Amino acid sequence: MKQLIITAFAAISIFTSAFAAPSDNSNTSTIDWQKAEKNYIVALSSSNTGLRLSAANYLAAYRLTGSVKSLIEVLQTDKVEQLRMAAAVALVQLGNKEGIDAVKDASFYDGSEKVARFCEQLIQSASQELSLK
Repeated sequence: MKQLIITAFAAISIFTSAFAAPSDNSNTSTIDWQKAEKNYIVALSSSNTGLRLSAANYLAAYRLTGSVKSLIEVLQTDKVEQLRMAAAVALVQLGNKEGIDAVKDASFYDGSEKVARFCEQLIQSASQELSLK
């Protein structure tokens, strides 16, 4: 239960912070976002779980929408529950219909009750957030 609360808190923190655009400082104009997106997508396949989690978070934080298919694949096939949940958060943050539909599907069909419940709550939170705007 404690782990679920910690995970939910982390997801909510990530979810709310990702709505902010990257800061507008002078260094952002020199960033090759296509290259960064490709690197983060490659990192999703790493054997290092921490790197994979960070990659999912950064893909959402920087709004790298070319990663939707890769994140859906992670959500649907990865063995690590925490990573599937991070992919779900990223997909909801990106706001792509295909990604959100995948999270909805996971709320019904993920083999883990924990991940399914998390996805269901994530979709409910996102729906409430959109209705408040």
